[in-house]
Amino acid sequence: MTFFRKSIIRYSAALCCFLVAWFLPEIVSFFKNRTYTKEQIDTMFESITAKYGIKIVYEIGGDFLSPLVDPAIPAGPARYSQVTPIQHRVLAKYPSLLLQAFGKYPEHVIKKYIDAIYFAGTINQNGFYYSGSYDPFRRVIYLVNNGRRNDERAVYTIHHEFSSLLLKSHSLLLNPWFDQNPKDFKYLAEIHDNWDDIKTTGKGTSQDYEKGFVTDYGRVTFENDFNEYAAMIFTYPRKFKQIMDQYPRVRGKFLVWLEFYQRIDPIFTEVYLFGENG
Repeated sequence: MTFFRKSIIRYSAALCCFLVAWFLPEIVSFFKNRTYTKEQIDTMFESITAKYGIKIVYEIGGDFLSPLVDPAIPAGPARYSQVTPIQHRVLAKYPSLLLQAFGKYPEHVIKKYIDAIYFAGTINQNGFYYSGSYDPFRRVIYLVNNGRRNDERAVYTIHHEFSSLLLKSHSLLLNPWFDQNPKDFKYLAEIHDNWDDIKTTGKGTSQDYEKGFVTDYGRVTFENDFNEYAAMIFTYPRKFKQIMDQYPRVRGKFLVWLEFYQRIDPIFTEVYLFGENG
């Protein structure tokens, strides 16, 4: 009898393990890819659409990418890019993240420069995977998140891409910015014909700061350099202030950046960005 009971227990335990192994992926998948109705999604973003009048696009249709062929300036990912939809559980995080990011700007600035935000899970252009992009003609920001991006990085990307829309809408004197770069410096995109040859981590080191770059990604192009300043200033103001106070080239570029943003709205001051005590 004891042997029989032990056999039953062993069999039951083995069966439980089998069932867990069999159904666990399905259970995880259910919660990972939880679906919402269109009405639920629209309700999530009502605070954004009502306040700013921004169109939210997350369904991949024929007009998701720019209709322009070889535009004079970038208009977002190329038309032939492969796009996958964003998972609903990931999309559900963005209303609060957008409000957090937009809270750094006067309301009229968001209304004036952004008409729509397009969400995707992945955007693949010939093996290049976007984390974000923008279309200056349609005033669209593309936000890409396959679920592996943390909230801070998602907010960072919003500021990064928005700064490009602002940059395309206003002129910036480049010489004062370039004067802060090391002598004879060239951005990586000027040196390499193939983007695959450009390797960056998206992080900054003391060597980067010394040369006037807040991350190594800023060394790719001037626009990326400018974007990284905006993204770090708005997302990590305390960290940026510490770097700026220590490295003169970073301080020099910041002053150029600040003058540009003050022409958009005079609210952008050092006190506004960093607080009374910095």
